[in-house]
Amino acid sequence: MYTVDLHNHTIFSYDGSNTPDEIIENAINHGIDVIGITDHQFSIGLRLPDYFEYIQHCKVKYHDKIRVLCGLEIGTRPKPDDLLASDASCLDYVLFESLDHPRGMDFFEFLEWRRLFSCPVGLAHTDIFALSERYGLDILRILKEYDIFWELNVSGNYSYYYDFLTNAKKREAVRASGITVSVGSDTHWVEEYRYKRIREANELLRELGNPFP
Repeated sequence: MYTVDLHNHTIFSYDGSNTPDEIIENAINHGIDVIGITDHQFSIGLRLPDYFEYIQHCKVKYHDKIRVLCGLEIGTRPKPDDLLASDASCLDYVLFESLDHPRGMDFFEFLEWRRLFSCPVGLAHTDIFALSERYGLDILRILKEYDIFWELNVSGNYSYYYDFLTNAKKREAVRASGITVSVGSDTHWVEEYRYKRIREANELLRELGNPFP
């Protein structure tokens, strides 16, 4: 079974406890096929080149055991003024987090900013259905139009995850929209790794027909 986990934090984040190697080796031990490192942009700051170089080294080191991707989690409460979209051009993807938060950046501003990113862009920690209600928009259509993927965060800290698992209408809406959906464990410490949830979420997305490649 092909299993993807695109949201993990390391010591490059203020709240990460493990090195990238430890996160990757833990994923290998749990049979993960694709592991994404997505440390916090505000923690990395000017160290982005060092971060990118480290993860590139890991890609080579573990290439015969797992596919490693280099991502970045970008805050939206508010958006960071010290990050240029061009800075992220070398990354495999970026995750914008908590766009549905009351202090999150305006959705229309986000869409304009998204145009500047050449790498794949996703939404993490975001209830897209609540966002749709707030703005009175067909968010699924917009995500498809702007080529934005959505993360199903399995950490257990976000109610939209449980709602999606139990709401057949929402699952069908996502399936019909054709948007890409990723799975993220949001791991900060390998001892908390939720492999069963990761596997189940990947299985669900395969059934819906739109998992992250």
